[in-house]
Amino acid sequence: MRVLRDRFLAAMIAVKPLPGSPDYSGDDELIIESALRDLESYRSAGVDAILLENSHDLPYIKPPLDPLAVDLMTRTASSVRREFDGPIGIQMLEAANVTALEIAEESDLDFIRVESYVFAHVGGAGIIEACAGQLLRRRKALGCEHIRILADVHKKHCSHALKGDLSIIDEVKQAEFFKVEGVVVTGAMTTEPPDTAELARLSESASVPVVVGSGMTATNIATYLPLATGFIVGSTFRRGGRFLEELDRSRLDEFMRTFTALREAAAGGGPAGLEGEGL
Repeated sequence: MRVLRDRFLAAMIAVKPLPGSPDYSGDDELIIESALRDLESYRSAGVDAILLENSHDLPYIKPPLDPLAVDLMTRTASSVRREFDGPIGIQMLEAANVTALEIAEESDLDFIRVESYVFAHVGGAGIIEACAGQLLRRRKALGCEHIRILADVHKKHCSHALKGDLSIIDEVKQAEFFKVEGVVVTGAMTTEPPDTAELARLSESASVPVVVGSGMTATNIATYLPLATGFIVGSTFRRGGRFLEELDRSRLDEFMRTFTALREAAAGGGPAGLEGEGL
């Protein structure tokens, strides 16, 4: 089993537009090659893990996704798997969580990032209903219970009025009750970090690993490192720190120098890691 270490850094590969999306180029091989170029930059920079995401498929739609898109994402994930020995995860927007699991199983990936695991919210594509029961049953049927589930709570880019009487801690408790293996906390939008006081309270109360999923930079990572078990980072590695820009190797290297030095200095302290959890 490939293990996500304590205070892991998962770098996000924003896969180019897939078949069926408005900006699809028609060149499938170029899409795979672009993902592999990002992978090589991340691997040489020393990241711990990779997260694949169909980030460029704007505007996102709820499942079912285009079968050709699913097929190409599976080919891309399999290509990345052949070139990277560490943990790899996947997220399929918007809330195509079972699809992500099926791609992960076919491509020998290690974890998935999931939207609306419990309760419901309103996303850009409409009302997104909870998926925990369906997702865990599908995982059991596929015989891939080694693929771990990291669930967003109070997800970015969404309205949460449907569960307005619940705190983020309430949502995490329900996710834990429904057998989640880790939760992801973000700011309100991409590139925005979570609230530090809320994150601290959540890390103290959660019985599963807490991962920060947005807003990390070389400037603020020192503040957040003691508050979480892992970090999913993408935008800060790109030109101008913008979500869908090309990778900027100088920004990537700057972040990794800072992150690695801070993690080494903090070794032996902080929240419980994922190694003991088997994630």
